[in-house]
Amino acid sequence: MNLLALHDGHTATACFMKDGELIALVSEERFTNVKNQAGFPRRALEWILSDNQITLADMDAIVFPHLVQPIDFSKSYASHYSYRHLLAHLLNYVVPRNLLASPALVRPYVGLFRRHRSKTIRAYCAAYGIRPEQVHKLEHHSAHRYAALYGSGFSARAAPVLAFTLDGSGDGVSNTVSRWDPENGHELLAQQSSYHSIGEFYSLVTQLLGMRPGEHEYKVMGLAPYVAPEHSERAYNIFRRYMHLNDRGEIINNSRFGTAMLARMRSDFQGERFDNIASAMQRHFENIVLDWVRYWQAKTNIATIVCGGGCFMNVKANMLIAELPEVENAFFLPSCGDESTALGGVYYLAETLDERAPDRLTDLYKGPSSTADEVERTLSEFSDQIVWRKTDDMAAAVAELLAAGNIVGRFDGRAEWGARALGNRSILCRADDPLSVRKLNQAIKMRDFWMPFAASILAEDAERYLYGADSAKNSYMTETYRTKPLAQEHLISGLHPYDHTCRAQIVSENISPSYYRVLSEFKRLTGIGGVLNTSLNLHGAPIVGSPRIAVETLLNSGLGYLAVAGYLVHRRN
Repeated sequence: MNLLALHDGHTATACFMKDGELIALVSEERFTNVKNQAGFPRRALEWILSDNQITLADMDAIVFPHLVQPIDFSKSYASHYSYRHLLAHLLNYVVPRNLLASPALVRPYVGLFRRHRSKTIRAYCAAYGIRPEQVHKLEHHSAHRYAALYGSGFSARAAPVLAFTLDGSGDGVSNTVSRWDPENGHELLAQQSSYHSIGEFYSLVTQLLGMRPGEHEYKVMGLAPYVAPEHSERAYNIFRRYMHLNDRGEIINNSRFGTAMLARMRSDFQGERFDNIASAMQRHFENIVLDWVRYWQAKTNIATIVCGGGCFMNVKANMLIAELPEVENAFFLPSCGDESTALGGVYYLAETLDERAPDRLTDLYKGPSSTADEVERTLSEFSDQIVWRKTDDMAAAVAELLAAGNIVGRFDGRAEWGARALGNRSILCRADDPLSVRKLNQAIKMRDFWMPFAASILAEDAERYLYGADSAKNSYMTETYRTKPLAQEHLISGLHPYDHTCRAQIVSENISPSYYRVLSEFKRLTGIGGVLNTSLNLHGAPIVGSPRIAVETLLNSGLGYLAVAGYLVHRRN
């Protein structure tokens, strides 16, 4: 069966599955070079159809995740997200809190906006020749659940699985807990309305600190470890009054919703240091989410869990969940924001329509690659600014440059899907030099001074550097690890500068053979089993999606070399 899913909200994404095999998964931003590009993923869809020599008429089913039209954060940031958030803000003052927070309002909310969603999908059908009988719809948090469950591969086991979804808001819901087993399928145990969203709460704190909600929450997480708990105690105790976990395992908002909560925070935190606020928010988030997971694990006695939804991009919280003694197996869906609903969509269609079990998520290299002709044409266009040479053994050449202390951009093979660069669209450098961070920030990345970088580590060396490493589930940078003393010597610039945790990509030969060879050659030259890995892009832009953007990134930054397909490129000067 040919199955297609199209997510048309924040970070629009298209996903294609054929006969249970995940063939393509790519976000629109890689084609437009606009970060978190929203709207119908037209270019991503066109690439999937062209690359697989298939048409929309050949699709057995096409699913649109979301029952309510998803929000484009980039257009609505200045007006506090959207008209729906404005409506919620007004309702804060005219509707009693216990009514506004009721889960009973979710269905009327979906009903109110569902007609607009149906109109949008009919317009897509008319514009692109999609037959109405091909179209399926899927609730937002169900898409997160399907992506995490089937992506984990735990569905192939005979044991039950506990699924958690947690995000800002989707179809009026902020979190769900579900039980799945092979005999009975999915059972929804709990769900809560968006009024009780700890993801929305975290985003409002991001906005309070002058950063962009829906995008810069990771900066709050990165800032948090710099502050000792005793210095952020006052802010933490204030946050505890806003939200808590009750004795029924429900996350409860004791404050207001949306901009009304933001106004209260501006009053409560007047004069408080920004880093104290970040530390307190991360600590409060971790405590609530850990208690939430513990409650439902104890209630169901299920020790295998899967997690999806944007809040599980919080890699520090994920580390703490994975360390829980009562959790035997934990899977955190990579790039689990709304872009993952397309992945959940094809898994839903596979479960519903196809007799064969779909493949688990083994790797994320599901995007476009570039032909030799395309690369050569691009290099020729910039011949007055760059010099290049063809290299028969690119892995060895890149490793030699890295060993000599150079910064190298790597554009090779199929693009990885999602928010994390996993070696094929990465900037690499030695991680044992503490000055690498400063060089990268000054020359290329322009990241906030407190933000850590990440590391790619050979699978066979993971135990040398990390506590609790598991290459089977952590080749995607989905959680951080506590590090051993050797990591703080060999990988120091790829660790968090304060607490020395590492957001690691564990690289195995069977998943990423060409990148694995780069690291292996680097280890042969230096004795070090890892490098610093950050995304190949300029500040504020998405990960590069074409050879042209890769060359422009080289020319507009302090990047030393670019390894693009079989060519090694540098500036003429």
